[in-house]
Amino acid sequence: MDVFVNDNQADSGFTIGGTVEDALRHVQANLCAPGHVVVSVRCDGQGLSGEAMAAALQKPASSFERLDVFTDTKEALVSDAMGNALASLTETDAACRRVAELLTEGKTVEAAETLSDCLSIWQQIHVAVARSIEILRLDPEQIRVDGEPLTELIGKPREVLLQVKEALQARDHVLLADILQYEFQEVTGRWHDIATRLRDEAEDLKASRRP
Repeated sequence: MDVFVNDNQADSGFTIGGTVEDALRHVQANLCAPGHVVVSVRCDGQGLSGEAMAAALQKPASSFERLDVFTDTKEALVSDAMGNALASLTETDAACRRVAELLTEGKTVEAAETLSDCLSIWQQIHVAVARSIEILRLDPEQIRVDGEPLTELIGKPREVLLQVKEALQARDHVLLADILQYEFQEVTGRWHDIATRLRDEAEDLKASRRP
């Protein structure tokens, strides 16, 4: 297998019997520039993510001819992730209002499909926020937004998501529509504040590293 890091060929330095995951660990430990982390991977020109990534990681490295690894700074990774989160929040805010309208109109099947997509995106945002805090090694008790610690801000959207889950389980479409129409504006607003603050933290750290 030929290994390329940011389009530059590198000595892989791992045994032929290792897995793709072993190769990536070696790249992260020995071939990344200081402060950089692996942000994306291609095997034989095929970009990997999600389940495809998980499956590829367990395959023998020898099953591929070329591994392309792309790295960036932790700060850039978080900044991009939070920028994507903010864009997703804008999209789901409109979708959330649409779900409430569909429920009011009695179109429960269409509403459930749209809501399922929104819930998936919100879960991804929650994971991205938690991961970003970990990557930047931030203390969520010390980071405050409008005077509130990050830990409390993160907890409040979770409470409303629990209300959504309970309304879904009870098939209380009137309650669900009310939650989505009135309470979720505050939730998306809080997530927006969290993502913006984390992006700002990342940008500040990135600026402090510049010579």
